[in-house]
Amino acid sequence: MEKFVVRGGNKLFGEIEIQSAKNSVLPLIAASIIYEGKTYIEDCPKIYDVLVMMKIIEKLGGKAYFDKNTLVLDTEGVNDWNLPEDMTKEIRASLFTVGALLSRFGYASISAPGGCNIGSRPIDIHIDCLKDLGVNVYEGESFSFSKKTNNGGITKLRYKSVGATENAIMASVKSNGVTVIENVAKEPEIVDLQNYLNAIGGKISGAGSDRIVIEGVKKFNGKEVRFKPVKDRIEVGTFILAGAVCGGELRFKGESFENSSALIKIIEHNACKIYSKNGKIECVKFDGQTHGYGFVSVDPYPSFPTDLQPQLVAAASFSDGLTVVVDNVFKRRFGYTEQLKKTGADIAVYDNACVINGGKKLSSAEMIAGDLRGGAALIIQALGICGESTISGVRHIDRGYDGIEEKLHLLGADIHRIYY
Repeated sequence: MEKFVVRGGNKLFGEIEIQSAKNSVLPLIAASIIYEGKTYIEDCPKIYDVLVMMKIIEKLGGKAYFDKNTLVLDTEGVNDWNLPEDMTKEIRASLFTVGALLSRFGYASISAPGGCNIGSRPIDIHIDCLKDLGVNVYEGESFSFSKKTNNGGITKLRYKSVGATENAIMASVKSNGVTVIENVAKEPEIVDLQNYLNAIGGKISGAGSDRIVIEGVKKFNGKEVRFKPVKDRIEVGTFILAGAVCGGELRFKGESFENSSALIKIIEHNACKIYSKNGKIECVKFDGQTHGYGFVSVDPYPSFPTDLQPQLVAAASFSDGLTVVVDNVFKRRFGYTEQLKKTGADIAVYDNACVINGGKKLSSAEMIAGDLRGGAALIIQALGICGESTISGVRHIDRGYDGIEEKLHLLGADIHRIYY
C-alpha cells in the first residue's frame, strides 16, 4: 500500500520536464500491432497504463521493453487476436487494440474494457462506426469483431469520441480503397496517431480537422520506425493549476501554447502571467490570489478538456469568487469532490454541473483517490493547504503521471510517497 503525505503551503519554483502524452502513447502502442516490425517510442513515460499495454503486447505474442526512456515494441511475432480479460478490465486503452487487430488479422475479441470510475463510458460509438466500415460485431459477455469486407467506406460519428476516431483509423489503414470518417475528434493525440501511421507507410490526411481520409495500403515501409509523441497537455495543465494554488514561477521547455489554449484563456491574467515564444510556453509567473474562473464548459477539443476538469475544480476552491463547471463529456465525473469537501471546500454538484464558492478557509485532511485525474485534484488541494494531508489510492494517480511527487518535490513542494 502507498500514499502521499503532503505538507502544503510552499510556493513552486523551477523547470518542469513534461512527459510524452499518455493519451498519445497508449493508442501508439496499440497501432504498433499493425506494423509487424519494431517501433521505438521516444521519451515514453513509465506509467501504470503503459506497463499494462506492454503486457498486452507480450500476451499477444510480441515483445515490449524499455531501453532507458525509449519504449521498444517488436510486434512481428504477434499471433493472437484475443485480448486477455484480466488486463483489458484494468484499462480502457485496451479498447484501442480492436482497430489494430482488425487491420492485421481481420478479427478481434475483447472483454468489456475497464479504466477510471468516472461515470458511464459505453463503447457503442466504437461499435457503430466499425459496423459502418464493414465489421461484424457480436456482443455478449465479451465483444467479438470480424471484418466481413476489407473495402473502404464512410462513417460519421454521432459524437466526437477520441477512442472511436482512433479505432476507425486503425481498422481502415490497410483496407482496399478509400475510407472517410466524419465528425471526428480533433485532439493533438489524433494527429500523433496519423503521423505515426504515415511514418510506417500509411496514407492518412485530415487529422485535427472534422474529416479524416484514409487511402488503404497493403504493405508498410521497412522494419523499424522511431517516433516522439507530443508532450502531455494534461500534465502541463495540472502543473499550471498547482502553481495557481501555490504561487511561484514555473518554467517549461517549449510546450505547445495552442494545445493548452483552452486553459490559458481561463487562467491568463487571473493572478498569473504566461510568457510564450514562437507558439511555445516558456514561463508562468503566479503573483497572488486568483479570482473565480466564472463559467467553464467542458467539451471536446479544442474546448476545455474533461481530463483537467477535476484539477480546475480544486484550484477554484482557493480562488476568491464563484466558478461553475459543466462537463458535457463525462457527465458523472464529479465523484472526487466528496474528497475535496473533506478540507472544507464549498462545492455543490448538480447533475453534470459543479458550483465552487471559493475563498473558504480550508484545512488538511485524509483523502482517497478514486480515479486518475480526481487524484491529481487531491494533490493540488493538499499543496495549497497549510498542514499535513494524506492521499491514499496512489495507484490511480500512477496510471497517468510518471513520478508526479518527484517532480513536485524538485519544485519545492513538501510531498513524499509513503509505503505502509
